[in-house]
Amino acid sequence: MEKKMLKGYIPFSAPLNWEHVQPDDPAVRCVIGFTTNWYHERVGVDFSERYHLDPEYRFENVAKMKEHVLKCFPNVPYFHEHDQDGFFQECATVSNVYGVCLFSMLYGLKPVYYPHIWPAMRPQDHLSEEEIAALKPIDVENHPVIQQLLQQMDYIEKKWGKIDGCVNFQGVLNNAFKIRGADVFVDMIMDPDLCHHLLDHVTTTMIDLIHLIQKRQRDSGYNADFTVASSCVVNMISPENYEEFVMPYDRRLEKEGAAFGIHSCNWRLDPYAKAFSTLDRVGYVDFGFDSNLTHVRECFPETRRMVFYHPHFLKEKDWAGVEADVKRMLTETGPCDICLADIELGIEDEKIIRFDETVRNMAAKMNLI
Repeated sequence: MEKKMLKGYIPFSAPLNWEHVQPDDPAVRCVIGFTTNWYHERVGVDFSERYHLDPEYRFENVAKMKEHVLKCFPNVPYFHEHDQDGFFQECATVSNVYGVCLFSMLYGLKPVYYPHIWPAMRPQDHLSEEEIAALKPIDVENHPVIQQLLQQMDYIEKKWGKIDGCVNFQGVLNNAFKIRGADVFVDMIMDPDLCHHLLDHVTTTMIDLIHLIQKRQRDSGYNADFTVASSCVVNMISPENYEEFVMPYDRRLEKEGAAFGIHSCNWRLDPYAKAFSTLDRVGYVDFGFDSNLTHVRECFPETRRMVFYHPHFLKEKDWAGVEADVKRMLTETGPCDICLADIELGIEDEKIIRFDETVRNMAAKMNLI
């Protein structure tokens, strides 16, 4: 089965998202992203409900964020990756709509909005055992939440042309966790049939939603035709439980697009690497710096890899320690992208610039670019 590569990118104020690898992409990229609070404090962006419902308001604020970032980091190549379609094209986006809450809103859960962070679901709001058992198919296209999003997409196409960005659909277990809460892990032990019922329902609904949104984007001229399993909470279950409860649904998900990726968040991939590598079409995988990097490369030799390097390291280590870390990442799992995500206030711009230069210069010396 053909395996196509994806690469990670972090749109302004949005969660990590993905796009197709292009023939002229460097083999090593430094992917950089800031928290919403960073933008809130430095640019004054308000991420409350209007930001997620009003594409015009969102465009104005994303443009403000982009202008500020390029003023602060004019020579960082990563921030210019999307300029070929016009400076402001990526500002007409759906990447940052509802943060990571969109999918769970289809199940009647309502996000809480904040001026400085992404919207979030209240942990006490989740579906009961009876509500999970009674779930019926969701008419995604006619759901009020999706109707409103489609209206936004119509507006974006009419005013700016193609509908840029990547709605964050999350992953099967991520979504089940938001919908059922921590009880989803209890269900794996106490009521496996109920757990599979929820995971199956979530997978079917995800596939319907992904096809609907991505087709609408393709119709506008934007190339969106892939799936990604966001597995941020998989490390809360054993590798055996992953294989029994989640992998069958990841296998369904990977067949639904032209490319497939696995987002493992900034944690240690080692216990799950072998299982993930048995999926057929993994063209992207990310993992934390504390992973056995050599082992991950052995498991995914022909996959686009990205290592998360926590900004805390950049803040607390001396520069010799940072350089040693960069060398380790490039040596043990390169060529790879290195991601400096969730940068918060308190890290000097100069350090971020120096980190980007260190990654690129070292990759060049090692003939990885």
